[in-house]
Amino acid sequence: MSATAFRILTIGNSSPSTNLTLGRLSECGWGSYAVDGVRDGENLLKTFQIDVVLASESLPDGRGYDLADCVARQLGTLMVGVALSENALWLPVIDRGHRVLGTRAIGARMLEAELIKELTARALTRQSAQLAQPTTTAPLPRSSTRRSPPARSSIRKTTAG
Repeated sequence: MSATAFRILTIGNSSPSTNLTLGRLSECGWGSYAVDGVRDGENLLKTFQIDVVLASESLPDGRGYDLADCVARQLGTLMVGVALSENALWLPVIDRGHRVLGTRAIGARMLEAELIKELTARALTRQSAQLAQPTTTAPLPRSSTRRSPPARSSIRKTTAG
């Protein structure tokens, strides 16, 4: 990707390992927004198409889970980080618009690989959708010169022998 595309929204406090992951993703062209609470996150989600939302479980004005409906309407992915002693355990709550809470958990070490997989899949989906859209092109101009058919002597019949 040549230009940074803001595809990730982080809400709440991020751990140092999450910040490192976001920094590496930014170097690959996937930028992120960061806000403090649910209300600010909802406002951004109403304004921008965000692919992945990483939210802390506990926020000043609510819980990360409170964003589920807003993310689902965008067919996005919401992961809620449950704080552990040094890192977070990420719980997928919404995956591409579908509720998936309780089906799996992602450790801090696997977060980057999971985000790359998700963001790449979404980029390919967007690219396929753009390619599938019909393009309007002007009809080719009709040529005013006509080619005459080839002379009979240049047409040869071939036989298998």
